[in-house]
Amino acid sequence: MLHIEYRLALIESILNKYHEPSKKPKRGRPSSLLDVDRLTGRHFPAYIPPTEKKTEPTRKCFLCCKKKDQNGKKLRKETRFWCSKCEKSLCVIPCFELYHTLAKLP
Repeated sequence: MLHIEYRLALIESILNKYHEPSKKPKRGRPSSLLDVDRLTGRHFPAYIPPTEKKTEPTRKCFLCCKKKDQNGKKLRKETRFWCSKCEKSLCVIPCFELYHTLAKLP
């Protein structure tokens, strides 16, 4: 057995003994932005860009929609603003600041 053959056989036996199969990737849509970027980057409120059909589009506020009223129903608040870097629609006051400063969102 040549030295190179010995080394290849040794590598193969080590891999067979200690190799763990890779974990399957997580399913679902990955987050578009890491939470660290959400908290440390430079973010500014901007109007949601117009589309062909809507010149002044609105979307549901990301944070307001997480809240529930006294009956347990989700609140729905439309806003014309968003963070173009995070691509999240947010009320200018107070949701925009809360989203970009709190580590744990309400």
